[in-house]
Order: sequence, then structure tokens, then C-alpha cells
Amino acid sequence: MASINGSTTPSSTASSGSVPDSAASDVGSSQSDITNVTVEDGNGPTATFSERPVKAIILGAGIGGLAAAVLLSQKVNNLSYVVYDRNDRVGGTWAENTYPGVRCDVPSHVYQLTFAPNTDWSEYYAKGEEIQRYYARVTEEYGVRPNLRLLHEVLSATWSSETHQWKFQIRDLVTDTVFQDTADFFISVPGRVNQKALPDIEGLGTFKGQVIHTAKWDHRISLEGKRVAVIGNGASGQQILPNILPQVAHIDHYVRSKTYVSPAFRHGLKEAAADHPGAHTYTDEEKRLFRENPSEYLKYRKELDKKHYGSVNNQFALLGSDDNHKLRESLLKTMLDRIHGDKAWLERLTPDYSPGCKRLTPAPGYLEGITGPKVEFIDVPIVRVTENGIVTADGNTRNVEIIVAATGFKDGFYPRFPTYDGNGTDLSKAWRPGGVIGFPETYLGIMAPDAPNYFFILQAQGNAFGGSVPHQAEVSAAYIARVIRKAQRHGYRAVYPSQSAAREFSEIVDEYFDKSVTNDGCRTYFKLLDQPGKSRNVIGFPGTTRQRLEVLSEPRWEDFHFDGAGFGKETGEHETGTNSKPNRFRRFWGSGRSKLDEANDLDQITSYLQEVGQVDLRRLYESP
Repeated sequence: MASINGSTTPSSTASSGSVPDSAASDVGSSQSDITNVTVEDGNGPTATFSERPVKAIILGAGIGGLAAAVLLSQKVNNLSYVVYDRNDRVGGTWAENTYPGVRCDVPSHVYQLTFAPNTDWSEYYAKGEEIQRYYARVTEEYGVRPNLRLLHEVLSATWSSETHQWKFQIRDLVTDTVFQDTADFFISVPGRVNQKALPDIEGLGTFKGQVIHTAKWDHRISLEGKRVAVIGNGASGQQILPNILPQVAHIDHYVRSKTYVSPAFRHGLKEAAADHPGAHTYTDEEKRLFRENPSEYLKYRKELDKKHYGSVNNQFALLGSDDNHKLRESLLKTMLDRIHGDKAWLERLTPDYSPGCKRLTPAPGYLEGITGPKVEFIDVPIVRVTENGIVTADGNTRNVEIIVAATGFKDGFYPRFPTYDGNGTDLSKAWRPGGVIGFPETYLGIMAPDAPNYFFILQAQGNAFGGSVPHQAEVSAAYIARVIRKAQRHGYRAVYPSQSAAREFSEIVDEYFDKSVTNDGCRTYFKLLDQPGKSRNVIGFPGTTRQRLEVLSEPRWEDFHFDGAGFGKETGEHETGTNSKPNRFRRFWGSGRSKLDEANDLDQITSYLQEVGQVDLRRLYESP
């Protein structure tokens, strides 16, 4: 057994896939270990019979990719894996988004992997850089780092029905060389918010000043005393505006649509303020209590998590419901309080759609900023950009020195590169509106029909109501491990859901969100078409997080096709040994003796015996 303290982690391998020094520098030496649990020096749980070696390629070193790397390595025997990411450090959106004021609006002690609790969070709502450092520590303390290939961009992925493997074209961004890699299983975790979307505005390329997207912030640029345009009022626009306001001379704030501002992301959470966006700074005494009293820390974590599950009926999300109307009134009251009772301003800021159509954001300091003397709030459409400024539909031209595009992201629910399934269909095109399928066709938000050994995390239909993003990722990874083990242990070379299963799941999705508030008149990345009105919900799982966990706890094998090496679909691998007749059981049956029998490990064989009162009947005789 190896203690998770980073010191026992093997060093990174040196090659075109080596990890840059920046990854190592992310890890703070002064912090205590994330957790005091242990991981196996071996690879995964104890096996009772031989399992063929398998390889997985994980795309993305963000929250979902790292959760998959840790859990798959512990849940699947004889597994090797590689994690590819185009960034120079782990953390996904928290590695890419470094603009002034970036932080999470979910409590730090919730926005962490459940199996790797961190008692040292500095604030109730952590800054982005602290979140990134946390996930960098996960890579060290859980042995992921040797498997990382940062600064590598996957160019294409193709399923080969001949080899029953995925084939990848990958570019090393350091050497600019392209090479191939293969894997039995492909886990795609590209993230939803990392493909920046610059606004499609005439003349933007002619602007002589500097244009910065919030997701690619250039810290060398000085904002001191500058006239700045901030385009967009989503989460990044709401965060960056009050954080740069003290430095700049003036801000022209361009908004396409109005938005609600909430006290907190969930009812009962601490409310952040303009002068304290972290809401609460944890004292040394609080951190010490968390470290030295695990039961108290667990109680604290559970209380925070409960607040994310408290409204599981989700009635406010029903369009036209009384609960949604009450939520609207509550939000407008909060907004009115923040603008000091100015009803004329409130009327100007009030959206014409129901709350929940877009993601609610607390945005401490935003309303106070846009109603202040240094900001001009502009809700007239932009017509074009000139060499020196921005022209709006009312004929006004406002000159600025810097344009900040807080305009969000695109293509969050499609593969970012050509991805060819078992039929040779490129899902990166087929799933787009106007493609042969027209939407991301998923099975339970985690697999796709006709795409063997292909999984995705935090993509279409991968996020349920309640719980946190890290928890959603863990649930997905555990399900993926079960499916891989099924294929591995029973000799299947490929596994994928049937078309009928995916189609019927899509029907459930459509029915569940038919009366959803997301179908109101807002633009949101929640929807397939980022346009006002009714459109397919692409972010949500059709149920609560608890229901999602139960649905994914035991795969419905009857929904799957299984391909073997010598048999057809839904049959086992062709292995004959001394018998010329194919037999699906022979590959693992062997002599009829378990590996534990051969080792004569009588303690393990009798592990079903427990101390009085310690028997868990739900898990008795079930595999780990």
C-alpha cells in the first residue's frame, strides 16, 4: 500500500509525452495531503481470475478527466491509460480561465472530488487559481501525473472494426509533430467551457487596440487608466467587470440580453458581497478543526452538500409554475436591494424570460458596478467595430482602447475533432444541428449508439439537478469502470448501446424537459440552439442526481451489443483451447480454480466472514 502523499508517486516518463515543469510547480509543498486514504500499489482491486490487459485514452485533464483517471485506475485491473490535454497544466476551465476575479460560485468544500477532500480551502468560494492547484495536487497524490501528456492536441479519433480499437492522430504542441496512438477504450472529457467564442461582429479584426477573450487572458496587458469595452453579461462578464473597475478609467458594457442576479447559487448558501466575493475566509482554527476532527469535517461537508439537494423536486424549473413565479419575485427583490431601490434601473435590468432559463449567478459587485459612474450600460445592438471603437444601432460610436470579449464558449456538446464511430460516421458533424442526426445522441448521457467502447463525461445529458460537477464526474467514471470490466472479464472486444435504447432515452429527455423553464425566451448554452424559445435541452440528465446515481449503479446489459473476437454481436470471445468448438466461457474458466485458490489465500477466500454487527447485507457476496 502507498500513502497518498506525493512522495511515492513515480516520476514522469521523458518523451514527446513528458509533462512540462509547470505541472510540478502547481503543487504547493506547504499544504497538507488532500486526504489520508490509501491506494493500492498494484493496479486496481484484487482479481480472482485473469483479466486481459486493456488500455484507455482519456481526453481532457479537467475535473472529469482526472476523476476518470483516478477511479478507473483503481476499479479496473490490468488497465493502462494516458490522459491527453492541449493545455500546459491540469484543471480544465480553471487552467484556461485566469481573468481578474475568476472564482467558483459553488462552495469550495463541495466543488472537490468526494474521495479527495481538502481541509485547507482558503475561502468559502475559492478563486480559480486555488481550484487549479487543488486538481494539480490530485494528479500528484493519486499517481496520475506519469500518465499525463500535456500540450498534446488530439486531431482525430477513429474506431477500427478490424482491430477493435480506437486510433488517434495527436499533435505534440511542443515539437509540432503528429503521431498515432491506439486504445481499447476512449473516454472523452473535453469540457463544456473551453472552446472560446469570439463575437461575430463586423470589423472586429480591424480594431487597432487589444481584443481579449476572458478565457485567454493576457496578464501582460495593463488596464490602468484605460477605456475598456466589456461585451457580454454572462458569468465571466459579471465577474470581470467589478474586478477591473477600480483600475480602468471607464467601461462601456455591452449586453445582448438581460439576466437575473441571485443571492447565491443555491438557497441556504452564504451570500458573497462586493467587498468579500469569497463570502468567508476560513481561519487557521477552522482548518485545524477540519484536519484533526474528521467527524466534524464530514458533518460540515454533508451540511453543504445537503443544500445542493434540498430542492430535488425542482418545481421552480417548470415554466409558468407558482414556484417559478415566487423565485422571480425573490430575485427581483435581491436585485432591487443591490441597486439601492432604484426601480427605473430594475425595470431596465429585468429579463423578459423566466428565471432558470439561464444558469443563475450571484455576481457580487456586478449590479453595484454597472449602476456606478464609471460604467455605461449599453443594451443597444452592436453594428460594427471600427479601428478605434464600437458602433451601435442607434448611430453612436464609442471609442475604447481595449475590448474584452466575455462572450462565452461554443461547441460544448460535440466532439472538437473528427470522431468516427463504428459506421464511419463523424460525430463531430452528425450531432450538430443540420447534421444527419442533428443533436448529441446519447445513451444515459454517457455512451452513444454505434460508437463501440466510447464514453463521455460532463457532456450532453451528463449533468443532473442537485449535487456538484465533481460528483457527477465520479458517478460517470464509476459506471464506465463497470462497463469496461464487463467487456474485459468476459472477453468482449467491443460494447455499445443499441439504437433503440438510445432513441428511447432521447424520448425520456424530451418529455422531461418539455415544460422546462429552459424553453422560455432566453439564449443559453443549456439548449441545442442558443436561441430564444423551445429547443432540445443538451446539458441536463432527465432526473435528479440521486436518481442518476441509482440508474447508473447497475448497467442494463440488455441494452447493449457485445462484439467478440470470433463471434458475432451479443456473444463471447472465440477461444477453443484443446476443444475445437467455440465456447464463450473458456477464456476465463481455465482449470476451474480461482487465482485465490492457486495462491491458497484462505484469509481472502473467507473474507465473507465479518465481526458481529459489521456485516453489510447489501454488499454481501457482491464484487467491489
